Amino acid sequence: MATMTTSDVLAVVAATVVVALVAVLATVLVMLARTLRTLRETVEILQDEAVVLLDETRTYVGEAADEIDRVERLVTSAERLGDAKRAIATPVVKAMAFGTGVSRAAQRMREGEPSRSSRSSRSSRGARNRRRSAS
Repeated sequence: MATMTTSDVLAVVAATVVVALVAVLATVLVMLARTLRTLRETVEILQDEAVVLLDETRTYVGEAADEIDRVERLVTSAERLGDAKRAIATPVVKAMAFGTGVSRAAQRMREGEPSRSSRSSRSSRGARNRRRSAS
C-alpha cells in the first residue's frame, strides 16, 4: 500500500469539504429557485388583482366626479334661486303690505270706523286717566 503524505491527506480533506460546500450551495440554489418561482407567481397574481382594482377604482372615481358635478350644478341653481328670491321678495312684501293697508283703510271707511290716529289719541288719553285714578 502506498503511504499517504500529509499533503495528500490535506488534499482529500479539502476535496471533501469542497464537495460538501458544493452540495450545500446546490441545495441553497434549488431552494432559492423555488422561492423565486413562488414569488413570481405571487407577483403575477397581485398584478392581475391590482389591474382589476385599478379599473374598479377608475370607474368609482368617474362616478364620484359625475356626482360632484351634479351637486355643484344643484348648489349653483340654489344660489341663483336665492338671489332671485331676494330680488323679488322686497318689492313683493312692500306691495303686499301696501295692499293690506289699503284694504283695511277701505274697510274702515265702509264701516265708518274712525281713523287709526284718532283712535290712538283716545286710547292714550284713557290710559292716562286710568293711571291718575289708580294713584
